[in-house]
Amino acid sequence: MVNENVILSYKERLNLNIKEKKKIVEKAMKFIHNNGKYFFDVSTSVQFLAQDLNKEVTVFTHSLDNFNILSEKSDVLVNLISGEFNVRNRFFYRTDYEKCFGEVKFDTAFLGAGAIKSDGIYYENEEDALIKREVVKRSKKVILLAEHQKYEKIAKYKGLDLDQVNIIIVDPISVSLFRYITASQNININPNSLVII
Repeated sequence: MVNENVILSYKERLNLNIKEKKKIVEKAMKFIHNNGKYFFDVSTSVQFLAQDLNKEVTVFTHSLDNFNILSEKSDVLVNLISGEFNVRNRFFYRTDYEKCFGEVKFDTAFLGAGAIKSDGIYYENEEDALIKREVVKRSKKVILLAEHQKYEKIAKYKGLDLDQVNIIIVDPISVSLFRYITASQNININPNSLVII
């Protein structure tokens, strides 16, 4: 039997909830502006954002798939954060993120989530959680793209606290269902965060 709360591999997740991810991306696109500097996380929802991106921007990413997509766009200056490669979840990682980023500051970081719990946002890989922590420190705004199923998943490594997220964009579920999910999982969303459903 398959445990529905376990996080699937990146390639398995890429073909799930496509319609919902595209709705999330429509809303997220409104927060991208010409000449901005952004971080694009390794996330299937963020990959859809990379595909639809049509602005003159600078993007940093540790995602192989985002890099491949964005490198084909003439208006996008894309920077790959390289290192060792995690095959299962398709991202590069290293231990010296502070040195790697130098003085870089992001207008916005677009992050995904492995799991959303009462005390924060979690990821399957420790190395992935570490880069999120460094990116959040360097971002004026943090936007989380997360289908509603993320509130029921299991992941081990905490990347950030819920109060570090400025905007949460969820797939178009009803407000009452969103409230039920967060209440049943004992998750208190920061009242200063904007939740877009």
